[in-house]
Amino acid sequence: MLSSSFKKIYKTLLLLWMLFTVQLIFPQQPRLLVGIMVDGLQQRHIDQLNERFSQGGFKKLTNQGVALSRVACNFIAAGNASDIATLTSGTIPYYHGVVSNQTYNRLSGKIESIFQDASQSGIESHLTLSAKHFRTTNIVDELMMAHQGQSKAFAIGLHAEDVIALGGHTANGVAWIDDVLMKWSSTTYYQDGMPWQALDMNENGAFQRFADRVWQPLYQPATYIAAMDERKPKSFEYRSTAKKQNHSSSTIIKSTPAANSLVAELALRLFQEHDLGMDVFTDALMLQFTVRTPNEKSFALQSMEKEDMYLRLDDELQFLIQKIENKVGADKVLFVLFGNQTAGYSPEELKSHHIDVGYFNANRSMALLNSYLMAVYGYEKWVTGYYGKHIFLNKELIEEKEIDFKKMQESVVDFMLEFEGIQSAFSFNQLMQMGVTPNSEMARLRNSIHKNTAGDVILTLMPGWLEIDDQSNPVGESNELISYLPIWFYGAKLPVTKITRQHQVTDIAPTISKILNIPFTNANLGEPVEGIAP
Repeated sequence: MLSSSFKKIYKTLLLLWMLFTVQLIFPQQPRLLVGIMVDGLQQRHIDQLNERFSQGGFKKLTNQGVALSRVACNFIAAGNASDIATLTSGTIPYYHGVVSNQTYNRLSGKIESIFQDASQSGIESHLTLSAKHFRTTNIVDELMMAHQGQSKAFAIGLHAEDVIALGGHTANGVAWIDDVLMKWSSTTYYQDGMPWQALDMNENGAFQRFADRVWQPLYQPATYIAAMDERKPKSFEYRSTAKKQNHSSSTIIKSTPAANSLVAELALRLFQEHDLGMDVFTDALMLQFTVRTPNEKSFALQSMEKEDMYLRLDDELQFLIQKIENKVGADKVLFVLFGNQTAGYSPEELKSHHIDVGYFNANRSMALLNSYLMAVYGYEKWVTGYYGKHIFLNKELIEEKEIDFKKMQESVVDFMLEFEGIQSAFSFNQLMQMGVTPNSEMARLRNSIHKNTAGDVILTLMPGWLEIDDQSNPVGESNELISYLPIWFYGAKLPVTKITRQHQVTDIAPTISKILNIPFTNANLGEPVEGIAP
C-alpha cells in the first residue's frame, strides 16, 4: 500500500506534468475571449466621438489593436441574430439557418422566435427557446468541444435571440433582459441554465435598482456635439420603466444606459466569480450592449441621447476592460468588438434630402394580394402568412383545389412587382435554380434564406427602403447593396494596424479560431484575415 504522503507527491507530480503538457499543446493562445457586440454601433460614430472617449474604453479597443474597416456582409440584413450567427459561425444563413430574429411557422400559423423550441422551459421567462435551429457550430461551440469541458463560456445581453446566437449550443449559461417582467431571463437548454449570479440579481433587488435609475445627461448639455449649434440646448430625462407605447407591456429599458449597466455588472460578476481566464483552457465571455435610444428616427449622431449612450457605455467598457486586464493580463485576453448591419441613413434622413425612399409594411400589401388571388382563384384564404419579405401560400388548399402551384407563384410575383418599394420578387424554386455570380444581389439573396424557413415567394426592396413590422420595428436595418460591419480586435499581443482591404464577415470566425488555436466551425466558408492571426 502506498503511503498518503507518497500519494500526495504522486498527484502533485501528475498535475505538474499535465500542466506542462497543456502548455506545450496550447503555448500561445489567449486565456479569455471577450466578444463585445454593440447594437447600432457605427464606424462614423466612433470617429466623431474619438476625442471624447476615455483612454481605456472604445479608444483602447479601436485604436490599440487591429481595425478592419471593410468587412462586407454577403447576405441581406434581417436582424441582429442573423448577423451574430454569421460572424460567429463563419458561414451564411443558407447553412446556419438563423435567417432573422423571428420567422413565420407554417404549422402554427404564427410569427415566432427563430429559436422557438417547445421542448425547453423558460427560466424567469415564458419564452421556450434553444439553439436547436442554429444548424452549425460557432466559435463558442468549437472552443468548448476542443477543451472537452475544461473551458467555461457565458453569453449575456439584451435580446434572447441575439444572446443565443452569441452563446451557440454549448455555453454554460446565457441570460437576457426581459423588458416586461424587468428581470434577467434564460432557458433550460444550456448546461447551467441561467447563471446563478443573474438569478441573484433578480432576487436581491440589484436588477430593479439599475432599472429604477433616471437617465439624464452625463455632462452639461452645451458640451455635446449634437447641441453645439443650439443657443440653449435642452436637457432630457427618461425612466427605464416607462412603457414603449400606450397600452404596451414592454418598457424602454433596452434602449437606455440601464441595460448596458446591467450587462456590465453581470459580466463582471461572471468573470470574477467563475475565475474566467485563470487557467490555460481558454474561456469565453460574449456580451451584447446597445447605443439605441428611445424612439430614434435617425441613424446619425444627431441627438444628445445617442451621444450620451456612447459616452456612458465607454465608461462601462473602460471599467470592465481594466478589471479583466488587471486580473488575466492584457496579453492573455482577446477582445473582439463588432456591430450589426445598419444603414448609413434612415429613410427619414434620406427623405429630407428629396430622395425617394420609404418604409414597407406588409399588412396592406398582403391584404391586396389575397383579394387579387380571390378574384382569380376563388374566395379562399390563399395567403397564410408573411414575415421578413417572405410570402407563404396555402399549399394544402392549392393542392386540394388542384391549382397549378407554380402558376400561382408567378401570379404573386407579377402582382408584387407593382408595389412601391419592391425591387424584385422570386419564387423559392426559381431562386434556388438560378445561376448567379458570387457577388451579385441574387447571390446575397440566396445566401440569406434557409430551406426550412423560406417562403414561397421572396421579395427584395429598393435601395433606401426598410421593412417594418406591426410594432414599427425594422426587420433588418440595412438595405444597401453592399453592407459593412465595423470590427476591431484588441489584446492577445496583436499588432496595432488598420486593414483596409475588403474581407467578408465569414472571415471573422476562422480568424478568431486561428488565434485561439481551435478547429474552424463545421460549415466555415471564410479564410483567416492576414495580419491578425499568428
